[in-house]
Amino acid sequence: MLIESLRASLMRPIFIDRMWQFTASIGIARAPDHGASSDEIERRAALALRAARRSGRGGARRFEPQIETECAERRFLLQELESAIASQAFEVVYQAIVAADGGAVIGVEALLRWNHPTRGSIGPSVFIPLAEQSGLMSRLGEIVLRQALSDGARWPELSIAVNLSPLQIRDPRLVDLVAGIMKEAAIEPSRVVLELTEGVLIDNPQEAKACLDALRALGVRLALDDFGTGYSSLNYLQKFPFDRLKIDRSFVASLGKAGNSGAIVQSIVTLGHALGMKVLAEGVEYEEQRVLLRLAGCDEMQGYLFATPQPAAHIDQILARTARRATA
Repeated sequence: MLIESLRASLMRPIFIDRMWQFTASIGIARAPDHGASSDEIERRAALALRAARRSGRGGARRFEPQIETECAERRFLLQELESAIASQAFEVVYQAIVAADGGAVIGVEALLRWNHPTRGSIGPSVFIPLAEQSGLMSRLGEIVLRQALSDGARWPELSIAVNLSPLQIRDPRLVDLVAGIMKEAAIEPSRVVLELTEGVLIDNPQEAKACLDALRALGVRLALDDFGTGYSSLNYLQKFPFDRLKIDRSFVASLGKAGNSGAIVQSIVTLGHALGMKVLAEGVEYEEQRVLLRLAGCDEMQGYLFATPQPAAHIDQILARTARRATA
């Protein structure tokens, strides 16, 4: 009750020239349960506070031993991530994107993988947030962009999609970096697709639009990823220069199961086409999904039904087989 009262008091609007609204995250440690000395109590309260902040704004967290274990793990992974970035100990793999009509491979999406020497495979859901929270995302994003465009330069038939973090969009060096890497790789800008999520547009719409307009001026294409979740808004599609919509995999997974999923997919496809965009469905795993998406008018598809993420050499082999069949 005390914590809730304190948080409510802190969040009460204050008028100073205009109305201000504050939020407060709270970490809680109590003697003697969480420590015998003031230093130990303070340290563990600080750990609980960090955990509360990671859970979102305005949260409260009581110290528990698991938090200390998580903190130690986080410190270890951060040190390893910094070392891996310095030595570029990552692999970029590629998942094929196929045309809905005919199934030909028309592009790839670059995906980052980290195989730690002792921990084995560490998923992007672990190391990407860590990189974002620790200020390493711009360096990590540059590694992916350089490798993807370098590999993509030898696949003139394909588009190369690369994901951008919201933090990269806020980096004032991004546009020059993209331009410089495309020049180094000698890749046509029209083959480069930069993907971003709706969260980028919400945090600072004016800044995001200026960055996206500048990227579009380079000749690259822009895709809005995970469309249909979160804060999807027609307003974003009208104001921002997107070329492609990616239907979130959650809608694809429920096709044929949830009664309204087909209608939602059809609406997204109709909306995208009305605004002059290509529509791509991701997470396609079953033939029934492929058929329903094709009937809905999707232009492109991506998922395990067609291909799993593979090293660049595998894409070389696919294109070589396609070339041999074309000349046979």
